[in-house]
Amino acid sequence: MKIVIVIPHLTSIGGAARYAWEFSEYLSSQGDDVIIVSLYTDRQLYRSNSRMRIIDLTNKKDLTQSIKFWWNLKKISKSLHNLINQEKPDIVFFNHYPCTMWVEKYDDIPTICYPQDINLLYTDTYINNLPAKIQIPWRIIRLFIRIYDKRKWKFFDEIICHSNFTAKNVRKFYNVNPKVMLLGTDIKKFCPKNIPKSNCILTLGDTKIRRADLLLKAAAILSTKRKDFKIWIVGSKGKLDSDLKNLTKKFNLEEQVEFFGKVSDEELVELYSQALVVTHLVKEAPFGLIVTESMSCGTPVIAWKPGGPEEIIVHDETGFLIEENDEKNLIRYIEKFLDSPNLSNDMGLNARNRSTKFFNLLNHHKQMRDHLQYWINKKS
Repeated sequence: MKIVIVIPHLTSIGGAARYAWEFSEYLSSQGDDVIIVSLYTDRQLYRSNSRMRIIDLTNKKDLTQSIKFWWNLKKISKSLHNLINQEKPDIVFFNHYPCTMWVEKYDDIPTICYPQDINLLYTDTYINNLPAKIQIPWRIIRLFIRIYDKRKWKFFDEIICHSNFTAKNVRKFYNVNPKVMLLGTDIKKFCPKNIPKSNCILTLGDTKIRRADLLLKAAAILSTKRKDFKIWIVGSKGKLDSDLKNLTKKFNLEEQVEFFGKVSDEELVELYSQALVVTHLVKEAPFGLIVTESMSCGTPVIAWKPGGPEEIIVHDETGFLIEENDEKNLIRYIEKFLDSPNLSNDMGLNARNRSTKFFNLLNHHKQMRDHLQYWINKKS
């Protein structure tokens, strides 16, 4: 098949961009003609030996955070439409907001939407972590963007969600009934290493929504009782990195906390494998790739509910689910692992088995490709 995959931009390795890239490479490996279209692609980060093509609609200065992006929204949609008319693909696949706002009617070409999450438009998970001077205007502007975005969704033939949790929210806000295809992780890349477990609690600190600050607060309380643990914070940079390091000093945790900054996938796999437990403290997480990656590496996870992690973690078997901001149980479950280190190995084995069975990214890719072929045949 010939497919156009639309993604907002490819400027960092992770999240929706990572999914789109890995899916594109899979399709290309199956002999499909793949065209990735985005605002801008960092060609140093995203390089491939496959035959797929990458087309940028604009440049690095016009990304979604800029005013120019919103000013040029119709122009971007028109450029995409012209490209699709020229390439005449069998199917068009939109991956993640805000590229959902570029969609138009493309004759009889099936057009599928895989929105990843809608938190930016319909929850305050991301907004509350924006600078105050941006928060207030965005709360007002997004009221109008919601109306525009909903109108655009009528051009999609189908909406596919990566979790039942996201599907529920899409059903609520867009009044459509989406199909659910649970996302997965690369179980060959993210696999247990032959490394002994250490008394380390790992969390990602690449964005504020990970709430590494709450883990540090819990660690400060725990350190008044015991010192036999470490906190590993991975991925923090810039102002957030400085804020977390200042918080570490404030809580007198310099001996307990280690910062790793940005790491490669290979390094992350080793850290996952060695950690006693991983925490995923994200409010109403739409899915939780960190959860599946950790579990695939044989490490249990403590995560907040409600959210996508409820569909991944089996409570008390592959990790623990706690209510948002439940500091008491967060500390209690961390102590369970510290008091019984073998618990991490036992739960980790269950976690790896569950990831292999239900969250294998290759199986997801095969299922998604088959479903796209179904739509091509249906339209034909």
